Amino acid sequence: MFGLLEMKLGIAGTAKNTGKTTTTAAIMTELRRKGIPFYLTSIGYDGENIDNVTGLPKPKLRVEPGDIVATAERCLAASTATFSILAQTPVRTPLGRVVVGRVEKEGLAVTAGPNKSVEVRTIAAVLSSLGPGITLFDGALNRIAPLAETDGFILATGAARTVNIPRLAEETERIWRIANLPAVPLALLIAERRPAGITLFGDQGDVLAHWKEASILAEQDVDRIVAAAKNGGACLYIPGIIGERAFAYLADRGAELPSRLFVAFSDPIKLLAFANPIAYYGWIEKLEAHGVLTGVVRRVPLLAVTVNPFYPEFRYDTASYRPAYVDPHWLQVAVSNHIQAPVYNVMKQSVQGLINHVLAQARPWENPIKTVYF
Repeated sequence: MFGLLEMKLGIAGTAKNTGKTTTTAAIMTELRRKGIPFYLTSIGYDGENIDNVTGLPKPKLRVEPGDIVATAERCLAASTATFSILAQTPVRTPLGRVVVGRVEKEGLAVTAGPNKSVEVRTIAAVLSSLGPGITLFDGALNRIAPLAETDGFILATGAARTVNIPRLAEETERIWRIANLPAVPLALLIAERRPAGITLFGDQGDVLAHWKEASILAEQDVDRIVAAAKNGGACLYIPGIIGERAFAYLADRGAELPSRLFVAFSDPIKLLAFANPIAYYGWIEKLEAHGVLTGVVRRVPLLAVTVNPFYPEFRYDTASYRPAYVDPHWLQVAVSNHIQAPVYNVMKQSVQGLINHVLAQARPWENPIKTVYF
């Protein structure tokens, strides 16, 4: 039933110790149980998880014989698992070329992968050519930009982000709302044309103004946009990221923009790149109050959330940390009440329902059958 599906799935943690590794491991275990092939790689590597002696990422995820992993060459030797090389890729990292290996002996794997969108596309194409399966991109909120190339992502959050549960629930809601922004009416046209710079379109897709030198919106660009839009406009396309000061300034001048103008970003990840979703969604709401709507060209939805009640509590009397926990039920209920996506505590619950929900978003594998390693 699931054997000939493929999907690029991102897994992003909001902070260290929020349970991303536990979530990824649980997903891998459930995919194995269902007999669904998967590929494991990561977005760059976790700079906080570095071995002080070797300078390499520490092994985190247990892999089993038959699992396929895409990682940098130097990471193979740092892993306790052993691999046979299936493919070389053209993607290079500070830890060497990214290679695709099949696990021959179980153990812990070190993953370090692509950190640019174009590299994610390259790795995904190489893996897809090997056969159908779910490609897992292990990432983080502060390394989220390349997840724009995925089909959706799972967010791992919890008390290690903040023990203020109402605040955590609010932040998660804002991430969910941004990630699930609708596609704008001119999305297909913009996707076909792929303008390199900020562009103001009319109702029929005619270009009213274009700034080819600007893909990232800066404060000085806002003045030019507002002046150009005084004559009308249906869609303002911003292909790159938008800084906090620029977005705040654009929202402040929302009353000067045409009513029912769409502000279109290439994907929602551009709005999550600065890891300040509460402020960013506040500016979206401020624009909406002036009749200016925000949307995307390509959707990258938040598919599910996992929550972790654990956090490291600092003890001043011993100058050390000890394990601490918030109420797990309250945490899960609070987050669930704020979003319309499944919320799981992977330490307490099976992820079978999560996997079924994710697989509903998968598509048929489209590559010609040449070499399949499963």
